[in-house]
Parts: sequence; C-alpha cells; structure tokens
Amino acid sequence: MCGIDGYAGKRKAAAILAQGLIDLAYRGYDSAGIATIEGPRIEIFKREGNNSPEELYKRVSGLTLAGTVGIGHNRWATHGAPSVRNAHPHLSQGKRVAVVHNGIIDNFKALRAELEHEENASFRSDTDSEVLAYLIERELNFGALSLEDAVHTALAHVEGAYAIGVICTDYPDQIVAARNSSDLIIGVGEGELFLTSDEAALPTEANLKAAMKDGDIVTLFQNGQFHIRGHSEEDKKRRLEKVCIMPGQSRLGNHAHFMLKEILEQPEALRNALRGRIDLAHETVRLGCFTPEVTRQFRTCDRVVIIGCGTSYYSGLAGKLYIERFARVPVDVALASEYHYSDPIFTGREVVLSISQSGTTADTLNAMRLAQKHGVLCLGITNRVGSTLAREDDGGVYLHAGPEKAVASTKAFTSQVAVLALIAMKIAQIHGQRIDHALLRGLDALPSQLELVLRHQEQIKALAARYKKAARFVCFGRGYAMPLALEGALKLTEIPYFDAHGYAGGELKHGPLALIERGVPAIAIVPKGPHQEKMISNVREVVARKGEVIALVTEGDQALNGIATEVIELPEAPEEFISILAVPVFQLLSYYLGLERECNVDRPRNLAKSVTVE
Repeated sequence: MCGIDGYAGKRKAAAILAQGLIDLAYRGYDSAGIATIEGPRIEIFKREGNNSPEELYKRVSGLTLAGTVGIGHNRWATHGAPSVRNAHPHLSQGKRVAVVHNGIIDNFKALRAELEHEENASFRSDTDSEVLAYLIERELNFGALSLEDAVHTALAHVEGAYAIGVICTDYPDQIVAARNSSDLIIGVGEGELFLTSDEAALPTEANLKAAMKDGDIVTLFQNGQFHIRGHSEEDKKRRLEKVCIMPGQSRLGNHAHFMLKEILEQPEALRNALRGRIDLAHETVRLGCFTPEVTRQFRTCDRVVIIGCGTSYYSGLAGKLYIERFARVPVDVALASEYHYSDPIFTGREVVLSISQSGTTADTLNAMRLAQKHGVLCLGITNRVGSTLAREDDGGVYLHAGPEKAVASTKAFTSQVAVLALIAMKIAQIHGQRIDHALLRGLDALPSQLELVLRHQEQIKALAARYKKAARFVCFGRGYAMPLALEGALKLTEIPYFDAHGYAGGELKHGPLALIERGVPAIAIVPKGPHQEKMISNVREVVARKGEVIALVTEGDQALNGIATEVIELPEAPEEFISILAVPVFQLLSYYLGLERECNVDRPRNLAKSVTVE
C-alpha cells in the first residue's frame, strides 16, 4: 500500500511527481501530495479523496514552480484518518525538512512524546510518519555533517518498517532515501534520477534501475549521480539493471480499464509463463530454480507447504491438488497472515512455496522469513523481477505476466496456477513419476484455449445486466474446480461488491443451501469428469430451491440443457486444467457487474494492490 516517488534532475519536478503518483495509484490511496524545493522554502501541495492524484496533477500543472528536486506520496491510511492534514509529505517543526514514508513506525508514540518533551515539538498530524521529519531536523540542529548523516542517525531511534524519501532546504540539490522491509527503486535517466515504490511507475526516461536493499541509505543528486552509504562505486554499478517494463505495458492503450486489459492479456501472459518450460518431445518440465541442491531437498522432503494471501492463497489450493496428484507428496496450504502467528511445526523435511504477485506482500514475506529461520528451503513465485520476495527466497519462478495495475488480480492468478502445475510436474519427475503426455499437451494448449473462452464476452456482459440487482452470488465446484469457486466469489466480492460465497459442491447441504432463494444466481463449474454426476445433483438442488444456475460446462456437453438457466461452454481440456479455462468467466462477469453497478473496477473501495504492512 501507499506509494513514494521522487525526482532530482534539471526538469521542473512538480508535474513529473504528480504523474508518478497517478502511475502509482493502482497500489491504493486515500490522499496524495508532493513537495518541491522552491528557493529557500519547501512548497507542499496535497489532495484528499477519490482521484486525488489526478486532481493534484491538474493543480500543479497550472502553477509556475521552478523546483527541480522533490518527493511525492500516495497515502493509504494506517495512523490517522484520511485527510489533507494527514496526507504526506510531512514537514518538520522548522519547515526545513519534508518526508514521505511507507510502512509503520512501531515506537512512534514514544518518539513523539520524547520530541514534545525535549524539543517542545508541536505536531500537525495524527500520523506516525511525521515524527521522522522532526527527528531528522533535530539531528541537523545537533550538527549533523550532511542530510544523509541526519537521516542515518535519526533512523537509529526508529523501530518498524519503512521506506522514506527526504528533502531539506539546507541541501536543495538532493533527496535522501532509506528502506527497511518496504520496496524502493532508483530509476536512472540521462542526467536525472527517479525514486519510486514500483518499477511499473518509472517513466520511459528511466532506462536503468537500482533496487534498494534493507538498511540502504541512498543520496540522489540533482546532477544524476547517486551515492549508497557505506558502499563502493563498484557496488553501485553492480546493482544497475535494465528496466524490465517496456514502454506502453503499464498504459491503458485502447482499453477502457486496466482490469479488462489484463483479463484480455491472459492468453499471452500464460504463453510467457509456460514458454521454454515444457519439453513435449522429451515429456519433461524445465525450471531454472531446480538446482542440484533444490532438487535434493525436494527428493528428500516429506511435505510441501504453500503460503499466500487472497488470490495467491486460492492458487495455492490448486497447487496442492496438482502436487499431491502428480508427485504424491503431501501438501499443506496456509494463509500467510495466519501462518506467521500460528506457531507452525517444522521438521526440517519440508519445502515452502511462497506466492505473491507483487513480491512485497508483508504477511507472505514474514511467513517465509519464519520458515527460513528454521532452516527450511523457501521457493518464491512472483510476477515482479527484483522484488523483495525474489531477493530473499532461496530460488523461485517468475510469472512473466507483465505489469498488473488493476487492484484485482486476473492474469497473475492464471499464471500462478499454471506455474504451480509446472512445479508439481517437476517434483513428480524428481520422485521418478512419469508425466502423462496428454497433461503436458493440455497445459501447453491452454493459452490458445483461453482465447476461445474470451469470445464469450458478450454473453457474459448480458448476464451482468440481468443479475446486477441480485441479492447475492453462490459459486461452487468440486475437485480442481473448487479453488476456482473460491477465487470467483472473491472477484464478485471485491469488484461489484456482491455478497458472494464460494464452496465445494459437496458442502452445499452443510449450510450454504440456506443462501439459495428465488432468483439467486449460482455459478456451477461442471466439466466432464469424475465429479460431473455429483455436480449435476448439486445443480438440481439449487434449481429445486428456485435458484438460477449459470453452468460452466465442457464444449458440446448437453447434460445441463433445460436445467441450468444459462450454459457457458468451455473448450475440452484435461480435468486438471478446466478451472484455468473457467477463470475468465468469473473475471469478466465481475468486471461487467462492476460497470453495471457503477463501481471503480480498477480501484475497488478500501482495497490496495500491494499490501506492504500487516
């Protein structure tokens, strides 16, 4: 959550900063603000509420601001209500220092009391972040040799997670940035530097990047140079990498919303996730993270633990089914937000798979770190090259799905499930299990089959118009379709704000049937396979109670014609992968229902893309 940006160069900073906040807005915000150094003073502009980054951009674009160094921030409220007063940047008591901050300062109450007592400080906001500006100014008053020294000394008093950007009127040609458990990236252009929480928000002028590490304090200078405290010039060069996001990937193009764009990108995203990893000729799977040591660990492990939150957790449920089916290795799936606090049992013979689209999910990172402290091998699955998860795991698999800017995950989910199928097959190979050639071909064919599913767009759009005033939705499936029922219900909850519920088909009689009444739509995933007859019985149970069933069936199957209210046909595929093909139906239905109900489909209320604090 939240987003930091910064600029130091020769161009006027205000509009660049405001545009950066627009590009970071998908992470979530309730307010936005920028600060630039204008001669002897710091000028701050803030807006609160929906569209605050855009409103801020309009405001500063009409002003004559000459400052070429500045910082910006999109805030997601933790300490203090959403308001202009609590929006970042925050000024110090003497208004010499401005700070933007992501994260939580655990001991801010003690620091605030100390500053009030010793410095007669008078605070202007309810946030924990404001104390940082006061602490840094205090160090400057004590005679710190540089802004960098003042930041370093001030942070020695701080407990918690943070990424910060700092400017000061005494040092008008620089920004000082620091991180501890919250991502910050330096973008390098021709004679100018950018600071951002997310590579996807870097402008096209930045062709190189350097990801900051925990404990780093970096000074960005107006002349385009930067200095990493305590590190050599050689270390700085080693960190420089090419920016992975191609121009246009993070832009809407001709699409109305990022969510629709990303739903429609799923075939290509899935091709990228599978490319070079399936060898049909030799009936094998190739994954670079399976080094000899990782292979040995999987050969001797007696349990796999998958951890994730939200959509990543549901993809983990699919991964459990794959690994247990293909490799015959027991799998536990845990909510990362609970795992870290549940006193889990480690035997030394498990392997952990950590799943996070952004690679910055705080709960998932903390759960992984706990396992690593117990000597457990942890592999990561993420979409973000160079993210915290990618740097801290013991190896992993990138999704290569491209930037995902809508808050609700779409193409990343399908790619996660496909990658988990690949990992399951690889573990099966390690354990001497033969991979069914039909399964490999089925997995390889999924991108083209997804293109066929997306042709149901108009049919799904009509369903949205029909059910926009429904009391609730119920989604159910069995076997490989059960995790999708849960994920589908989540999409119907977070985008159009429906009271939506996902269940295993066999659980309907154990309570969920009480939700069914006349006109309530129930989405049933009923592909051909061993669960079909049981699922048809479930459908009849819903219909008998006056519910209306939208059935997702295998192409050409007429078993539910005349029973279900609506039938959507999916291409024929191995039962293990039919759930992947059903994913876009739920996503498109959620999208069009969101439009019908006038919801913000890219930025649902109260939600953020990257949950970087617990």
